[in-house]
Amino acid sequence: MLFIGISQLINWGITFYMPGAFGIAIMNDTGWSSVTIFSGLTVAMLVMGIVSPFTSRFLSRFGGRMMMVSGTVLICAGCFMMSLAHSEIYWIAAWIVAGIGMRLSLYDAAFAVLVAAAGAGARKAISQVTLLGGLASAAFWPVAAGLLTVTDWRTALIVYGCAGLFSAACIFTLPSFHHAGHASTSRTEPEPLVSRDDSMNAFLYSILIALISFVSTGISTHFPAILASYGAPALTGALWGIGQVGARLLDVASGSRVPALRLNLYTGLLMPFCFAIGLAGAVTPAATAAFVLGYGAVNGLGTVVKAILPLVLFDPKLYARKTGVLLMPGFILSALAPSAYAALLSFLGTPGTLVLSGVFALVITAISVVMCKRGAPNQTLQAAESVEERRLT
Repeated sequence: MLFIGISQLINWGITFYMPGAFGIAIMNDTGWSSVTIFSGLTVAMLVMGIVSPFTSRFLSRFGGRMMMVSGTVLICAGCFMMSLAHSEIYWIAAWIVAGIGMRLSLYDAAFAVLVAAAGAGARKAISQVTLLGGLASAAFWPVAAGLLTVTDWRTALIVYGCAGLFSAACIFTLPSFHHAGHASTSRTEPEPLVSRDDSMNAFLYSILIALISFVSTGISTHFPAILASYGAPALTGALWGIGQVGARLLDVASGSRVPALRLNLYTGLLMPFCFAIGLAGAVTPAATAAFVLGYGAVNGLGTVVKAILPLVLFDPKLYARKTGVLLMPGFILSALAPSAYAALLSFLGTPGTLVLSGVFALVITAISVVMCKRGAPNQTLQAAESVEERRLT
């Protein structure tokens, strides 16, 4: 699991956190607007949504190792293309290439690979991988700043691409993670993606993750502006990473024993309180710090929830197929979130934006409560978790 975790740390660092790290340098060199630079990431997330339904076929045909290696190599190609970009069209084209690679190699692909290897017992391994991946921002922000002191952004992107090649090498040392069940189902009549029994679970899961993704991406993208509006120092933003990694560390330290539906419920209940505390940020800096720390923790657990809920809602053998389609709305809303939240901040200001985010959070809470009351359709999957986890570790 260590090599998968390292690959996630690197791949997240050289993709999602790259525009924020190199954005000013790119603007100063090219004269492009910040909208142009960050639109590349928006395009990449849209591409991830388009590609998402096809990932299960790639996994079943070529195995998890080849899928993640291929995705990482595409990310590397995207970084190299960006380093050569002298036009906005070429910049967007590079992000299209990177976006395909991101869907094949980031968290959601890694989770599918782990489930293909361990079935319902992949919970603990998923938590461990997200723990390492959550360190990407803390690791790559100083790395990027250091690179820009000794070279320009184009050379720095070449270094990023080389780091991606190291990530691909880490993944290549792993077993193929080829689930036998996938190959057999491809030769028979395909099973309906959403049956009568789990159609409601599929609907609730898809809406839940889409809303969580929208709010999380929107808030995190404009976090510096929110902190600045409250007069909080930029260092306060570090509490986000501390909360995110700390929450995941607690989950790992507890042996990932909290059932998936209950963890989802706790996350859903805490989210509105975070935004309520955030509204008090204009009154006291302590409230701002508590909001950043608390929402960082909720956001960190949200990633774990997104990965482990399908293990108890659906047959783990269909994990890649289910998530490939059901995560599409989340990718699309994530792509739209930065622009939507920019408009909200412009028209409503920080307090109004936090209020509306709190309303979204209440909807998330309601869905979490309904899902918890409905329970897991197959309780034997939960009982099998501990056995499979010991086998995997």
